[in-house]
Amino acid sequence: MRLLAPICPLALLGVIACTRAESQSGLKLESKLPVSFPQLSNVVELGDGRIAFADTKEKLFLRADLRSGKVDTLGTHVDSIVPGAPPEQYKFPGWVAHLAGDTIALVDFSAARTTLWNEAGKALGVLPIAQVAGNAPVLLYDTLGHGYKIDYQAVLGGGEPGRTVRPDSIPVLRITLKTGAVDTVANLTAPDYGDATFGTQVQEAAKVFAPNDFFGVLPNGTAWVARGHQNRVDWRAPDGRWTVGKTRDYPKLPVTQQDRDRVLAQVREHGKQFGMPQNLHVEYPFADTKPPFDFALGRPNGEVWLQRPRAEEDAPLTYDVFDGKGVWRGEVPFPQGAALAGFGAKSAIYGTIKGSDGQRTVGRYALK
Repeated sequence: MRLLAPICPLALLGVIACTRAESQSGLKLESKLPVSFPQLSNVVELGDGRIAFADTKEKLFLRADLRSGKVDTLGTHVDSIVPGAPPEQYKFPGWVAHLAGDTIALVDFSAARTTLWNEAGKALGVLPIAQVAGNAPVLLYDTLGHGYKIDYQAVLGGGEPGRTVRPDSIPVLRITLKTGAVDTVANLTAPDYGDATFGTQVQEAAKVFAPNDFFGVLPNGTAWVARGHQNRVDWRAPDGRWTVGKTRDYPKLPVTQQDRDRVLAQVREHGKQFGMPQNLHVEYPFADTKPPFDFALGRPNGEVWLQRPRAEEDAPLTYDVFDGKGVWRGEVPFPQGAALAGFGAKSAIYGTIKGSDGQRTVGRYALK
């Protein structure tokens, strides 16, 4: 499971001859938690079938049993993390990852540290990991002792004063946890840029709705890159060999004025916490059409699921499924209000489910 990157939603693919495997598959809801939460992270399955995730609004680390409906809070939320703070404390739990054995990692976005826990819910310590390419946290891990980080420093700075350098690609770094050794395992295409205006200031910003590459890694160290401009999935074997996937055509959905207005409203809302005046003139660069996908997640069985953009914000989500050779295998429509949040080691598919009150819970699905 794993992933990284940005923005919005639906598309209808052309009619092609399909085998039984290359067809539309529906989802069956097997169980869901009886409680809901304001905002949820990804979902990680534990060895006994329970799940771990974070409530990123209430800032809690949670473990739940979908069979009984029981939800446990792990550790303690605190307002500040001091140097040497015990590992059971966290400030902003934002992402959960499964490492080797029964070890899970909780990424604390505010404290800029990652703590290790066992599946019984006991905090084991703080993960010692070499700081490379800035202090952004490492989100992606395999079970072989590596963390993976996209080096956004390559596009955020480092050039001569007064001169912005925009490289054509962004490296993905693999960090060996024990030794701190770093190597590059993939390169992502750099974002498309345009001019953004904030009041009287003009600066470059990544275009909203432009295609982006996503990177992920499977537990065994096999990595994948979903290529946004080509709409394909490439695979990297643990020995470094690459398999280039097959490009798939897709209808390009136009970016509407409603899309632009919604994004700018979100920018203003986010800017409130930084004191941005709400009457400040703001303009953002937008792509003309939406990308083939705006989110990607790898499945332990060697699939990658790509989330299609939607024509309407509240439309149901659909995912395109690519296999370990980069071949498209079908599409999976999700129920209204549901979104992919994680996979189990076998057949389980986890999603967040939005209720009429705007709150979300977690459900476990199976393919029909």
